Amino acid sequence: MELNQKEQQLEKIDLLIPDEDDLSTFERNQIEKELILEEVMSEMGKGKEFSLTALIGSVAFLFTILSIIGMKVHFNNKIYTLSREIASLKHERNFLLEENSVIKMKLEDERYRSEIESQIF
Repeated sequence: MELNQKEQQLEKIDLLIPDEDDLSTFERNQIEKELILEEVMSEMGKGKEFSLTALIGSVAFLFTILSIIGMKVHFNNKIYTLSREIASLKHERNFLLEENSVIKMKLEDERYRSEIESQIF
């Protein structure tokens, strides 16, 4: 039975293809490509129906990828904000160290004046 069906298919294909003498090489190549493509597509299509498990797997995969990307963006944002805070704290520390050195110089100046005044009076 199957052999008879294949013979019928081959006869249909033979009817669709004109004689090789009538075709150019480009047309022959195109027909051969189409036949090969049909054969490959029919072989690939066997037993590969759409299933709910494939859909769920695809959605789970997509969700996993999006969550990983989301976490990466979140951590990059956290690192950026922390580095900005660290930079502002370093700036404030440098400012306070300069202010401390100025106050120490003023204190030293006042001590010196105090010693001079105590010696004079």
